[in-house]
Amino acid sequence: MRILVIMLLGFACVEASAAVTCEQLAEVAFATQKLRDEGYSLTAVLAETDKLEASNKFTAPDLVIIRGIVDKAFKDGARMPHELLQSCKDQKRR
Repeated sequence: MRILVIMLLGFACVEASAAVTCEQLAEVAFATQKLRDEGYSLTAVLAETDKLEASNKFTAPDLVIIRGIVDKAFKDGARMPHELLQSCKDQKRR
């Protein structure tokens, strides 16, 4: 389960002050679905995201977005990471 935390901390090390990217959010969605498929509960996955708060690598708004992505990815279908990435990129173009 540490995959989600390790992945996000790795992204944060690139540049802690930057906002979470579309690609990172899609990876969060993919990792969340993978953990769900391995039998982890939503509560357990969200508990892992709580550890990110203690790391101080993400801003409070970033953590709200990450938690929302985890919740949605856990509950939605397999296309969610792809759809998230496309939607996010479309919004940034505007």
